[in-house]
Amino acid sequence: HIYIDRRRYLDQSTSLKFIYVHKGFMKLIMKRNLFFTMWLVVIVFFTGCASIQEAESLYNKGDKEAALNMAISLLDKDDQGVRLRAVRLIGKVGGEKAGSALRMRIRDVDSKVQKEVVKHLGKLRYEPAMEDLVDLVAESDDGLARVIGGAFANYGESGIDMLVERYEDPSEQSNRRAFKQTLIMVGPNVAPSIIKNLRGKSFFENRDSFDILQRVKNPKTARLMIPYLKNEEVAEQVIEAIVKLGSSAVNATIDALNAMDSKNEDIRVREGLIKILGELKDPRTVESLEGLSQHSSERIRDAVDHALFKIRGL
Repeated sequence: HIYIDRRRYLDQSTSLKFIYVHKGFMKLIMKRNLFFTMWLVVIVFFTGCASIQEAESLYNKGDKEAALNMAISLLDKDDQGVRLRAVRLIGKVGGEKAGSALRMRIRDVDSKVQKEVVKHLGKLRYEPAMEDLVDLVAESDDGLARVIGGAFANYGESGIDMLVERYEDPSEQSNRRAFKQTLIMVGPNVAPSIIKNLRGKSFFENRDSFDILQRVKNPKTARLMIPYLKNEEVAEQVIEAIVKLGSSAVNATIDALNAMDSKNEDIRVREGLIKILGELKDPRTVESLEGLSQHSSERIRDAVDHALFKIRGL
């Protein structure tokens, strides 16, 4: 005979039923919590979208101050799409308050939002943010470097000077590649700030700076560099850098040569321009050079003969 303890059996059965009911109850709670969480996310998302739409509507109606205040309040939203639209709207409104708000988001966790912030700080030329942007260079990738370079191009000489100063700082040696890439992204306007720092250094010491100037291949670069031929200390290095610009430097050099006043000319500068044309070996330069073959200065006549010899390959 098999003896069964009825009370023990009933106790175990009741426990199993309780566990089963408890598990079911917990699953129900979890499902409800998940649904509630998802509902909150949806509410927050649509609330953010509705708010940015309202801010944009206020801007379109001409109430820029209200639009700005609402857009600034949305910069802390979790939705990066809302933050992105808020940044663009703040940039449109502009002004000191807008610049200050954007500066606070300069290290936004979303790369798209961060780039938009940097771009608009440059467009606004918000000077208090310049040093923050320079600090950002060391950790930038190629995409961010392009945007930072564009921002400093908008800032102009004062901003570019600051960027070049940090590029030349020995303490930034480990970040030199990042600064160099950013300076290239500034474009032709980087030339004057780079050239200022050529003085008192050998060509070897200036090799990275010349590489920047050469990689910004734009006719404007040569035009910006030519005036520095007047500085005897850096003239030879400038000549070499202009020559390495290649064909993009031809028109700028011819124009500078033709524009020189024969009565108050700087012989050394004219000689430098002729030397550049000779090294460029472009047939378009022959006419301008031949016009100087009877120049009163023997030094200029010799420079012309030498340049024409190189161009014609004789």
